[in-house]
Amino acid sequence: MSGVAPLRVMTYNVRYATLDDGPRAWANRRDAVAATVRVHRPDVLCLQEVWQDQLPDLRERLPGYEWATERQQTGEHTPVGYRPERLTAETVEPFALAPDPADIGATGWDASVPRVATEVRFRDQETDDTFDLVNVHFDHAGALARRESARLVRERFDAAPALLVGDLNARPASGPYRSLVETPGPFTDARQAADTRFGPGETYVGFDGEGVEEGTDRDPTRDKRIDYVLVRSFDVALYATAADVDATWRHPSDHLPVVVDLRAAGPD
Repeated sequence: MSGVAPLRVMTYNVRYATLDDGPRAWANRRDAVAATVRVHRPDVLCLQEVWQDQLPDLRERLPGYEWATERQQTGEHTPVGYRPERLTAETVEPFALAPDPADIGATGWDASVPRVATEVRFRDQETDDTFDLVNVHFDHAGALARRESARLVRERFDAAPALLVGDLNARPASGPYRSLVETPGPFTDARQAADTRFGPGETYVGFDGEGVEEGTDRDPTRDKRIDYVLVRSFDVALYATAADVDATWRHPSDHLPVVVDLRAAGPD
């Protein structure tokens, strides 16, 4: 189906609303976060570090999206926005990154806070193909929690086309990443598979200095690439790390969004 437009997927850790004040306060960042999304126009938008009181701000500023999300807990969740003219969400299943995935709100293993993933079965209206997507945010403090979260996610997938998207808090050399991507991992890293790559190699920039531009001392081959789009049964036409800044030359979040253009892989 060469005439079908690529499916554009974006992952973006938007940073908790309660961590900052002054120019970094959520009220001063939310317009720029939403504008970044609108500039790149993803068909699927996977967000992390979204507290329940942040999502209404994003719904208001991104009216073209419907949302698949966990609705009950008061802490962080991982909402998935999607364009209804392109995709239909056939099933939505939030689950805990914890020994009992049904125990949403539980803190798993040595994690610092409860972590909730969002799994969606999508149907692409342009191709009539279905695929599974899981949006995750692995724990930043618990090494065991990251390893076990990777195992849990890996075991949930069957042979269907699938995407694992989000903030793994793990670099490419780490055990959790390797268990998902390298043999016998079920996924391919979109950055490695892309026909075209653009933007910095790292995705976490922080709010101290921020610079990812030419002239900084960052090494994109070794530094903090922790946000991913991992694919199975998709071809990757484009991978971009979007180093957008606002009018004050600040990044809207302490993470850079990752944007990929995908096509369903044909038969071997």
